[in-house]
Amino acid sequence: MSRYAFTTELVCVDRDYFVVVPERVSRAIGVRGRVPAIVRYGRAGEFRGTLMPRGGGRHFVTVNAETRRAARTAPGDRVRVVVQPDFGPREVPVPEDLSLALREEEVLADWESLPPGKREHIIHWIEKAVHETTRAKRIQLAVEAAHVRREKRVEKEHR
Repeated sequence: MSRYAFTTELVCVDRDYFVVVPERVSRAIGVRGRVPAIVRYGRAGEFRGTLMPRGGGRHFVTVNAETRRAARTAPGDRVRVVVQPDFGPREVPVPEDLSLALREEEVLADWESLPPGKREHIIHWIEKAVHETTRAKRIQLAVEAAHVRREKRVEKEHR
């Protein structure tokens, strides 16, 4: 898989932090929509992200606070970025307590149909819970997200 390196500026708009992918890189990737990618941001290491469409065939990628801190960057700083499109299947391990709750509600397949990035985000949020009661509430919200996914699928099938 090809890797694309470039230096760009960290931008902040309405508390959203991102870097703009140069036009030449977006063109070389050849996909105008969302592109799952492995991103190396400065010295912060790699993270899984999504190159988001920006218009005109270009992309941007958001950079979270943890990554910005690790790279010691602030808006306006120039940073070296390497992106590698990652179109392969992504395995997202499900914690046992979440898996059990999804199976009990019979929505495990609906959960698995969510985009991998969304599942990773929710699981990370669940894992960050300090108290068991908070974790249980977050697991219930994840189950509800799977139910919503099921309702949308069923609704679509009946059109």
